[in-house]
Amino acid sequence: MRPYIDFLRAPIRGAFMMQIERMRWRGIPIDMTLFRRARQHAPAIAAKMRGEMNRKLSAEIYFCGVFKRGTMFRLMQQRGIPIPVDPKTGKYSCATRLLKPMIGTYSEIKTFYEYKRMIEALGRFGLEIGSDNRHRFWLNPFGQKTGRNNPSTATLWGLPHTMRSFMKPDPGMAIAQIDLGSAHIGIAAALSGDPILMADYLSGDPYKQFAVAALGITNPTALQRQVYKACVLGRIFGMGADTLARNLGITRDQAQRILDQMSARYSVLDAWLKRVLVKAAHIIPITCTLGWSLSASGRMGEERTFLNFPMQGNESELLRLVFARAGDLPIIGCAHDSFILEDRADQIKQTVWKMQQVIRAASSDLLGGFKLRADCDEEDITYYPDRFIDKREREDGMQHWNWLMRLIEEAENDEGRGRYGDHGRGGGSSDEEHDTRTIPEANDESTQAEIGV
Repeated sequence: MRPYIDFLRAPIRGAFMMQIERMRWRGIPIDMTLFRRARQHAPAIAAKMRGEMNRKLSAEIYFCGVFKRGTMFRLMQQRGIPIPVDPKTGKYSCATRLLKPMIGTYSEIKTFYEYKRMIEALGRFGLEIGSDNRHRFWLNPFGQKTGRNNPSTATLWGLPHTMRSFMKPDPGMAIAQIDLGSAHIGIAAALSGDPILMADYLSGDPYKQFAVAALGITNPTALQRQVYKACVLGRIFGMGADTLARNLGITRDQAQRILDQMSARYSVLDAWLKRVLVKAAHIIPITCTLGWSLSASGRMGEERTFLNFPMQGNESELLRLVFARAGDLPIIGCAHDSFILEDRADQIKQTVWKMQQVIRAASSDLLGGFKLRADCDEEDITYYPDRFIDKREREDGMQHWNWLMRLIEEAENDEGRGRYGDHGRGGGSSDEEHDTRTIPEANDESTQAEIGV
């Protein structure tokens, strides 16, 4: 094995393995009283969510507790919503992973996505929680070809962001979340050396800066920003005009015009992305800063994988470097672009500052002096007796969490009165229909008018 061991980087990877085990040993504090109530009534809660989804979408998406894929296809067709094609099967699909990029464009898709994720989570509502009321799980490090961790979905981070509010600090303690903030864009800017993208990233909102430049306005709307965000991320990850048009509800020509605007603004980035594809075409390995690499197999359809790799792979390298340097800090959780820390309430801000310094220094060393952001606002720190709230849930006004709490109370009241819902009639995970008819593309004129294409 000696010729295959990277002795230069092995100590960093070894330190990373040691630190993630320390993180798992610490565990994530869970509000067990509330969690037990939710788990006990999960079938009844899921039944009410299925009924509410049907009511909101005015269609029997769930019938007798069973998900009807064909009904969802017909609803999308009737409302002019393009149906994604699964690249693995070549068939139409309404899987949430394929619909996620469309939730900012179509309100029906957003409703379906949020409800479906909650319903599926309630069907597998079990976490590994010790007698000390702390959740622990195996991160499965290096589980993806990009070097990312690949933990099971049966974890707190595998649940919808709403359900992360079951995390609650113990008395006298506090929890803080540090977000790397558009890390993919920052890494792409640093690796490509694109000065305009670097400046846009350092402004704090690269997507807004792109929208301002492309539309010639000073204050783009939330929808306009979302459109240009989808373009930037899509181009970096290999998305073409057809997929972008589907996700945004615009024509292919309009999507191509936006992609052309991006190529013109970030010309250095565009040239760098093309060089990545040339390397992949010639079966030349793509290697990250700390040695993690990927080689092409020569099979068709690998382009997106290779465009993804420099950003995701180096983000994984950064995660390992941060863990290796932050061994004395009380990290209790991480995703690919954020860290969760727990400390005494009177020390948490100092701990956050130390972690931010580690992240910035590590990114600078990894990316040739370019520092990524390490955001943690006052609202990102949770003190006992409050519970953790994901940033996206805060932005939605806690509506999904409050609804979940109401459903728990209703289920308890129904149980007290001896009433039962349809939750004994199926878990709602089966697909009984498959519709492969040709579906016309959507063309939402009001959306096109607002984004200025």
